[in-house]
Amino acid sequence: MKINPSNEKLNGKYCQAQRHCLLALMVLVLSATLVRADDWPSYMHDNNRSGVTTEQLDLPLTQAWVHDTQRSAAPAWNETPALHNFWGSTYGHRTRVSYDLAYQVAVVGESLYFGSSNSDKIVSLDAGTGQVKWKYFTGGPVRFAPAVDGGKVYAGSDDGYVYCLDAASGSLAWKTRATPSNDLMFINGRMSSVAPVRTSVLVEDGMVYWSAGMFTGAKTGLSRYLCARDVVGGTGGWTVTPNAPPQGYLLSASGLLFVPSGKRPPWRYNQLNGGGAATVGVTGCYALIVDNSLANGPFFSGAKSYISAPVIGSVEGNCLVVSGDYAYYCNDTQLIKLQRNPKVTQWTVPSEYRYSLIKAGDTLFAGGNDEVAAFDIASGTKTWSAPVSGRACGLAVANGGLYVSTDTGNIHAFGNFEPADINNDGSVNLLDLAKLSSEWNDCTNPNDTNCRDVTQ
Repeated sequence: MKINPSNEKLNGKYCQAQRHCLLALMVLVLSATLVRADDWPSYMHDNNRSGVTTEQLDLPLTQAWVHDTQRSAAPAWNETPALHNFWGSTYGHRTRVSYDLAYQVAVVGESLYFGSSNSDKIVSLDAGTGQVKWKYFTGGPVRFAPAVDGGKVYAGSDDGYVYCLDAASGSLAWKTRATPSNDLMFINGRMSSVAPVRTSVLVEDGMVYWSAGMFTGAKTGLSRYLCARDVVGGTGGWTVTPNAPPQGYLLSASGLLFVPSGKRPPWRYNQLNGGGAATVGVTGCYALIVDNSLANGPFFSGAKSYISAPVIGSVEGNCLVVSGDYAYYCNDTQLIKLQRNPKVTQWTVPSEYRYSLIKAGDTLFAGGNDEVAAFDIASGTKTWSAPVSGRACGLAVANGGLYVSTDTGNIHAFGNFEPADINNDGSVNLLDLAKLSSEWNDCTNPNDTNCRDVTQ
């Protein structure tokens, strides 16, 4: 394909808009920078885990790059729970603990961040090219998407520590842990801290929150911890003992901290001092805040799986997104739009995209087996789809790109920008600039549709 240097008339092989062309070449090849729109600084966009961004992507999207970690995620729990509870007459159970099936991402500016439960590290990628910027190795699996705030990246590890890293360089600012013990125990086929960090790190108003430890009691000699520390130095704050094993992404709303607990209902605590503990919601680690109330699941009734949302009632689904007057949810076979008040189903469409769901502008993105798709929120019409490798368990939209995390350990990036790997050699470098410049000089006809217009 040739490059069209300008829509203006050309004098020989020279472009009258040279400065604009040079700028476009630099942006396209050297950095492949995405148009800045809205960040995605933590799992599901924010501390409400809403999965909603105002950013609108222009469809169709093309795949820009794939980052293959070479290692699939290593979840803390397998996906073969007891299928039936004959005593309680409930059947067809799903796993309630599924927070680390893929490498969930955070995206801020031109950088993407994720943690690896398989190779024990926190990684930063260039969001435009997929190239590795830096890696920081911890002493255990990193199971949750990092939280990015104020130029710092925060994440916890099964080694018991919470790490604060410089977002640009990956250098360690500080690390801290809840337990003073150096003891280890055998978990998930390897040695880990007696108090592994099995929740996300939540950052809000200058404080860092996390929980560690699974067991407690005199017979075990172990304990659980729910912690708050200052973002500067990781000191101060408070520590309390959670009432149930903490597992999953923490949430916050109206001064309250919500802590999922797998097969038991979540608990809420006062963010100021850790007091006021109270149980809330149903079982399951899938959770989001809707109108300052917790919605979570799955819980089971008969052979069906539900998400409980007090403001709209229970919905038969795997994933839920609520935005304004409407709720959107998916199950194994359908995608549904629900008006909240009065509660009226707006549309129901067939859909096999059962693993993840987010809303970006007026588009729903949903993840399924080996594929990701987009749906129009007004009609439910599928407007775009693309193949990915594995189950698309994680989605994020930020700064012009759609990022898809799969259980094979891959992260796929989609956008509507030109791929920067011009010579298709698997990397972005000066060779791409040379090829692009050569193609540009070879284009003498501004009306040639085979010319790539770099000024647009």
